[in-house]
Amino acid sequence: MLKSFIPRDELFYDFFEKICARLTAGVQLLVKMIQAEGNTRELAQEAKTVEHETDQLVHGLMSHLHKTFVTPIDREDIHQLAVSLDDILDEAEAAASRIDQYCPECIPNEVRDISLVLLESVKLVQEMVGLLRNLKKTERILELTVEISRLEDEADLIRRSTIARLFREEKNPFELVKWKDILEYIEKATDCCEDAANIVEGIVLENT
Repeated sequence: MLKSFIPRDELFYDFFEKICARLTAGVQLLVKMIQAEGNTRELAQEAKTVEHETDQLVHGLMSHLHKTFVTPIDREDIHQLAVSLDDILDEAEAAASRIDQYCPECIPNEVRDISLVLLESVKLVQEMVGLLRNLKKTERILELTVEISRLEDEADLIRRSTIARLFREEKNPFELVKWKDILEYIEKATDCCEDAANIVEGIVLENT
């Protein structure tokens, strides 16, 4: 009953949606690097800029959280979701920077596949976070949680099978080490997507 008299602070939702927009943009840059659609150095620098902009948004959200007495959803949930979203982009940007630093000779097709899985997962996280403004759409939010979990499983399978293939077939041990590292960062980013989805699912279940 009390909640109906408390004004909704829409600024939290604005912050989350802006963070997710930058998150999607950052992962799109990673995909572009992997698909060799442009200068990797420039794309890596753009990805770093997007990551910095996202850090500023997260800082702004946290600052607003500390100044706000009554929040539209649980304070701890707001904090955990912001951190989880930031972690997704941190992992994706780490993969992008290593592609630029390592200058691998040839990009395996599976790396393109896992990057597209990550991009799909990030877009679903963006949709899911956008639905927080209207917690009546619980069915769609729960559907998205299941799909993001499926994508995380797919990314993990791609990572493991690709590393196994490279161990069998890659003659250059340096190339093997490079791609093992890059693949792990991309897969970790899908893990973070699942973490964010689980937090949103928890918010929905607590507030409906």
